[in-house]
Amino acid sequence: MNLKNFIPAVLAILGIQDFHKEEGRKVLTAQEKQKLASAGFPAKFADDFEAALNEPETSASNDEADRRVAALTAVLGQTTAQLTTANQELAALKAKSNTDAEQLAAKEATIKELNAKVVTLSELAEPDNTANASTGAASGQTFDIANEQQLGGMPGVMFALDRPYNQRARAAIAATRGMSVMVAAASSVDYSTLQDDLGAFYRTPWRERIQSFLVKLPTIETIFPLESGYQDLATLVNIWLGEFSQADNTIGSNFDNVTKGNYDFGTETLRMFSVMFAHKFQNLAQLEKTWIGSLNREGSDPLKWSFIEYLLAETAKKLHNEREMRRVNGVRKNPNPNQPGRAMEAADGFYEFIRKKVDGHIDNTPDGGTTGKVVYQIKPFALPRITPANIGEVLYLGTSMIPDHIRSTGNVVCYIPAPLVPWYHKYNEAKYGLNQDYKANIMHVKEYPNVRLVPVPNADNHHRIVWTLDGNIKCYEQKAGEMLDFRIEQQDWSLKVWANWKESIWAESVGYKYTNPAEMDGSRQLIWCNDYDRPDDFFVEGQPDANPSAVLHNSIVTGYNKQVKEIDDIEGAKVGEVVNIKCGPDGDNGVTIKKAGKFDLISEEWTPKTGDVISLMKRADGKFIEIGRRTAAASAYMFPNDATAPSVADATVFVTGENTKATAITDLADAVTGTVYTIHGNGSDNASTIANGGNFSLTKAMTLKTGAIIQLVKVDDGKFYEVSRAEAPND
Repeated sequence: MNLKNFIPAVLAILGIQDFHKEEGRKVLTAQEKQKLASAGFPAKFADDFEAALNEPETSASNDEADRRVAALTAVLGQTTAQLTTANQELAALKAKSNTDAEQLAAKEATIKELNAKVVTLSELAEPDNTANASTGAASGQTFDIANEQQLGGMPGVMFALDRPYNQRARAAIAATRGMSVMVAAASSVDYSTLQDDLGAFYRTPWRERIQSFLVKLPTIETIFPLESGYQDLATLVNIWLGEFSQADNTIGSNFDNVTKGNYDFGTETLRMFSVMFAHKFQNLAQLEKTWIGSLNREGSDPLKWSFIEYLLAETAKKLHNEREMRRVNGVRKNPNPNQPGRAMEAADGFYEFIRKKVDGHIDNTPDGGTTGKVVYQIKPFALPRITPANIGEVLYLGTSMIPDHIRSTGNVVCYIPAPLVPWYHKYNEAKYGLNQDYKANIMHVKEYPNVRLVPVPNADNHHRIVWTLDGNIKCYEQKAGEMLDFRIEQQDWSLKVWANWKESIWAESVGYKYTNPAEMDGSRQLIWCNDYDRPDDFFVEGQPDANPSAVLHNSIVTGYNKQVKEIDDIEGAKVGEVVNIKCGPDGDNGVTIKKAGKFDLISEEWTPKTGDVISLMKRADGKFIEIGRRTAAASAYMFPNDATAPSVADATVFVTGENTKATAITDLADAVTGTVYTIHGNGSDNASTIANGGNFSLTKAMTLKTGAIIQLVKVDDGKFYEVSRAEAPND
């Protein structure tokens, strides 16, 4: 609906000749919006109508004239109805003996105003039969190069000549006509203005839009506040105080002999990681035929500015999403010259920051050097591995280990990976659900109500729980908005776009820096955590056609390779730590490890099938020792023999038991909604079966003989649905 058709009616209702202007835009005042509300128009109409007032003008047509008359008629009917209601209310007031003169006067004034509106609207609603009908084609407007307010005289804020990119466009067009217009060289874009101007694209008809379904992730700055203006190696100073008080010992003592207490000043050297965006737009003219509608406004010009501006707006959303993921999961890897790097390797994220403070790191000094010593700042709590069945106990135990004088301040928060929050809610429901005072979905540690639970978004399969003081951990940047300060440079028929910025996530106070972890007792730290992060049975995805990288995690599943990839090294593997390599796709797209080079100590060449795992450990000389190998079925947990409702609480991959009789699986106990469970077959004579019915919705019944595999997922209705299957080789 074209809300501009309502302009005459709204002017009549408001009793004004024209709309107010603020900064070049037509607006409705608060009083005018109130008048529209009194006339029966919803608040959304007022907002949409105000936005429509500033849209570019379009050519009129007979259809639009008809719609205008229909709109006016509708408003006329609405105003007439209000007039009828007001007359009825006036009659009721006159019938009352106690009605005062002011009420009657006010109602009569309202009726007079409504009568005037009806007269005005009646006159406006008469069609103008003498107006010339438009053909519906273009209005014939010419490009006015002399216009110094709007580019070519085109209406709309997006064509205003206070925009640097419109100034350059005008100069380029003028040059083709032998005119010279002086403008600043193309070096940067007023991105905030550009972002606002791109709103015009979203007012184009649906069929003319280029659709993007990219949604911006919620920012982690809501839980880790953002601070700007920090350089790399900035010093954050903290202080650790010893014990001071004692019994009064003034009688018979020398002052110097009874003094006690100490002040230990510590520093956190803030690391700011340099990050960049670099892209090159080229050969855009070749894409012209595939473009849609209003985004193709530059004719045969090889630089399609409107399209580039649109793409930069979408790129901004993508950069935001990558930074949000990196702030949580990132692990900095120094780049190789002339090779593009990965987004997650541009800076350390929250969990990598904590890991380094636990496992040790080379301490930096404010002058850019290092102490050369490995320091440890967080002594982790030895807690059980987290499962849906024990998560409440783990949170209770960990919180109880925090020194009480700190925990009781009410300032301690517990950062928990967001995927673990449903586990905690279900744990509490199962344990306390029958209690009358039970409250569902609490967001604090149940036994410690003053310790708030804060979910960390985008946390993947992290299991690390972190306790600290609220506000201790922050996001840092060097210059506000620097990530979106795009630099643009034209080179022949291509366009280079780039941005450079610095980012970090860090804590103001972590803990005293120990060089010997055995000396740590947890008393001089302000961050606490459990003693592991990602579980070993969770595998991060490796890069296709590349050696596995253990930088992010020590369990890696190989990617889909263009051809068989021979693994000759494991990047980032640490001496003395076990690395698990799982085969993803196999066959022509799989991997192999030959008994040679850094792997000449393994028992034999590894040519795996999908799901097979090899465990390796790096020696000090760089070679890898084979710890063991497992096939997909051998690495799975085994169901008890003859089990008809086995528990799946402790894993996601299982193999059926060695049954002694015919066994039909009718349920999977302790399953978690949304989790995919993989079940491998075992045996043949008494192989477990699953029927297509009851708790299972399958494509058909399944017999889990050796070599058969089925994947199932539990949904909210309590049933298990088949995700995929592979039948036994002989079936």
